[in-house]
Amino acid sequence: MDLEKSKENYRRYFSPEIGDEIESGDLVIGQDGSRVTDVAVLFTDIAGFTKLSEKMDPQDVLDLLSEYQTLMVDAIFQHKGTVDKFIGDAVMANFGTPRSHRNDAQNAFDCGVLMNHKLAEWNKTRVEKGLSEIQHRIGIHYGKCVVGNMGSEQRLEFAVIGDAVNVASRICDACKNFDTNFLISAGVASRITHDVPSEDAPNVGIRGREGNIDLVKIYTERLGA
Repeated sequence: MDLEKSKENYRRYFSPEIGDEIESGDLVIGQDGSRVTDVAVLFTDIAGFTKLSEKMDPQDVLDLLSEYQTLMVDAIFQHKGTVDKFIGDAVMANFGTPRSHRNDAQNAFDCGVLMNHKLAEWNKTRVEKGLSEIQHRIGIHYGKCVVGNMGSEQRLEFAVIGDAVNVASRICDACKNFDTNFLISAGVASRITHDVPSEDAPNVGIRGREGNIDLVKIYTERLGA
């Protein structure tokens, strides 16, 4: 990979399938510079992380983040996603880069469902150890983004930027205002099929953005109820 992320970092960001294609030379990242493409963007973060970390030793905070991020990255890779970056306790992933799998919105949604399942299993283990449960939020949006190498000659980075990224982040944050930890935009909902309990949330104001957006609340905890 003749760009920002060296070969030893392939599998930190890309699923094994994509990593194999890059290493074999079948897929070259950033060869043609930046491009505009449709991408599904997913954000997840730990609810109340700041207050939680204030009561913990720094090493325990790092261990918690490592465990959480490992679970989330595993879910991302299982659904052909790319880990874009870690932002504190948040994880940003995109589906559709470095190439589309033609069902990127579906992959992102299925990843979110798996993330909630993984969190539930992790919490069972934590409770057994006498530790508190961890709650998180998930937000997904679908739209056009600029994808490619960005930065300076000294430091290039393969990145995804655009309004869809900002909206996905705001959707994740908006979960705190609803009775669910999982929100998707109507744009995502129109491109997927699922049997997970859900409820429309039309005309929702998103912080820092003009105009409202239609959302869909997803209730994975009701599965099998």
